[in-house]
Amino acid sequence: MTTEHAVPAHIPPHLIRNFDLWAELTAQGENAYAWAAKLHQSMPPIFWVPSLGFLPGTWIPRRSADLRRILQDPQTFSSVGLTPYPRLLGESWRLAPLEVDPPEHAKYRALLNPLFTPKKVDALEQDIRELATQLIGQIAQSGRCDFNQDFAKPFPTLIFLKLMGWPLADQPLFQHWTQTLIKSVDPQVVTENAQAITGWIRAHIAECRKNPGDDFTSYLLASEIDGRPLTDDEMLGINFLIFIGGLDTVTSSIGLFFRHLARNPEQQAQLRVKPELIPDAVEELLRAYFIVNMRRTVTCDVQIGEATMKKGDIVLISTELANLDPEVFDAADQVDFLRSAGHAPHMAFSYGVHRCVGSHLARRELRIALELWLQLMPPFRIAADTQPRFNAYGVFGMEDLHLEWDLPSATAHAHAVQAQQVSP
Repeated sequence: MTTEHAVPAHIPPHLIRNFDLWAELTAQGENAYAWAAKLHQSMPPIFWVPSLGFLPGTWIPRRSADLRRILQDPQTFSSVGLTPYPRLLGESWRLAPLEVDPPEHAKYRALLNPLFTPKKVDALEQDIRELATQLIGQIAQSGRCDFNQDFAKPFPTLIFLKLMGWPLADQPLFQHWTQTLIKSVDPQVVTENAQAITGWIRAHIAECRKNPGDDFTSYLLASEIDGRPLTDDEMLGINFLIFIGGLDTVTSSIGLFFRHLARNPEQQAQLRVKPELIPDAVEELLRAYFIVNMRRTVTCDVQIGEATMKKGDIVLISTELANLDPEVFDAADQVDFLRSAGHAPHMAFSYGVHRCVGSHLARRELRIALELWLQLMPPFRIAADTQPRFNAYGVFGMEDLHLEWDLPSATAHAHAVQAQQVSP
């Protein structure tokens, strides 16, 4: 649902493009990223759209250099107050550290960094492999699967809940809340789900105050900022951010990765023959199939190219356009697992002080998912009677993805799955 918003008087008419970027990407379906790549040929370096779903209009820089400049200047381009959830609830807490600018940002980020170090991720490796193997084993002999329901949702969600120490039994409820919260374009539905999530978090915080445990929320309750305990609003905001960030992003990426391999059997075969390419493939697929856009508020008038941005304007940090920029990536609209290791880094995990704190865990989960599927499953493809459905609202991803494979070969792979499960 797109909401009409008035265009500010200072926006030059020749820079206005009357479309909703997220609606257009969703309408393009599987062609969304190819369509986005063509914007580099048809759009000015910075243009204005009057709305993003029910959100107000925004500047959209398409060049990677401009986007990096913006992300490196939090004084001019602020992160404060740009998620709709507290506002929809009539509350004023912040999703820290996402909605906190430097230097205060570093205090909140320091609370999260120890939880997502490479060492912490290494300690989860066996759990990640065992869960992926178990989920694959449950579908290997069926010949097809609903990929989102059978693998993309439970796999990262259960790992994340284990890391957080949150109840695994609530996995289906958490998945429903986050999917509806992030993917819905109806403000009322978003509000209702935000209420449900904040209600669960507040109840969990209260329980941890009475009975501290070995979980993320108890860790925060025992932490301090500037020598003081966290306030109730700080506790809620950090838990809410971790909740929505950890329970959807890897799910969305996995769906896009496997849709690509199902549509491109030659590249699927390439990774089966050369599994040592899988880490490079993860990076290339992260570049080619972004999932998250961010927004910033202009704090003072600033000129970037033709665009005169006024205080209070909103700027969309469109990672898809940064990662598809032909000034940075040769044949940017093509997926190439053999891109030079020295190539410019992608922006799938953002850039600057707000770079994704969970990137180590995300990379590990994505790599292991590819390794084990290609090792334990036969060649897979899009199920013949289905059409994958893409959604660009909120976190981008596949809404519907059904895969199939040939059963004769699947039997042998099922035995490999069982062997993997019992191996030390």
